[in-house]
Amino acid sequence: MARTLENLLEESKVKGWAAGEGTLAEAQLDAAFLGWTEVPTRRGGPPVSTLRPVEPAEAKPNSLSARYGMGAQPLHTDGAHLPDPPDIVILACETTSTTPTRLWNRQRYGHVMQWLPEHVRHGVFLISSGNDSFFGTAYAGGRFRYDPGCMLPCDARARQTAEFFAEVEKYADQYVWSEPGHVLLIDNRRVLHARASAVQEPQREIQRISYHLKREAS
Repeated sequence: MARTLENLLEESKVKGWAAGEGTLAEAQLDAAFLGWTEVPTRRGGPPVSTLRPVEPAEAKPNSLSARYGMGAQPLHTDGAHLPDPPDIVILACETTSTTPTRLWNRQRYGHVMQWLPEHVRHGVFLISSGNDSFFGTAYAGGRFRYDPGCMLPCDARARQTAEFFAEVEKYADQYVWSEPGHVLLIDNRRVLHARASAVQEPQREIQRISYHLKREAS
């Protein structure tokens, strides 16, 4: 890669994401060298997935596509249904796309936002994970976990949280895939992302792979 994942990870410390030239295959080699662990976002599925706009009838259950189809998708984190969600999400586009990826973090909430509303920290959601389910909040341990496709609000604070994320999407940055052969590294702990409407671009294809960063043995 013209810019290594290590450099992109360092750059992402500023706003939670960074982009550069490269392919998904190059990113995988670089991640293996760094000791990152691939995280399949579907139980029993491959670590790499190809994201295409689909109608609700074609989408996987509990996915955002099942609810929103080819229209705009809301802010979310990937792997919210997993007990241990991925730290990093890498998106890659071999060609170009006129459908931007939206990116939001708490420092980009209108002005600098060093705080979070209490309801984001304390609102309880029922999180569906295949045959299993568990309860959790949208922010805990210094990281976000949010996906309206698999997280059902259980109290008023959780409902406020869902409304909050819908409201702050207007402050999100937009990454446009204007050049072929680019990768986008997203800190899945700090950043929520979304897809703009792809109704006008049904052929859009983005590849995705997720990782846990190398963790020191305790």
